[in-house]
Amino acid sequence: MSGQGDSRDPRLESDPQADRSVGLTSIGGKSAYIALFSQIGITLLVANLGGALLGHWVDGLLGSGPLLLVVGFMIGFVVGAIGAAQLITRALKRFEELDAIDKAERLARRIKETERWESERKEER
Repeated sequence: MSGQGDSRDPRLESDPQADRSVGLTSIGGKSAYIALFSQIGITLLVANLGGALLGHWVDGLLGSGPLLLVVGFMIGFVVGAIGAAQLITRALKRFEELDAIDKAERLARRIKETERWESERKEER
């Protein structure tokens, strides 16, 4: 049986869950990034469009030409950029949390497998 014990060494076997990741390489990760990029795009679009439309409306009330339209667009861009930065910060923080949880689970699983392997080795002796 000692010959079989060497081939059952968990350090030589690949972890079936090791290839699972949260980043761009996983299906869930890809959809999370697509959702994030969609949220960023919508945030920028709504802020820019809202600022431009508000500026255009005020220009129509005051009869001041396209000056406030441009100002509204620029303010909308700044507001959209701040909103997009907040979205990115929250998403990156969440992705890091998920990666840390995944790493902790894999470490616990490997420790458990190593303990089981060591106890089997002791029983064989």
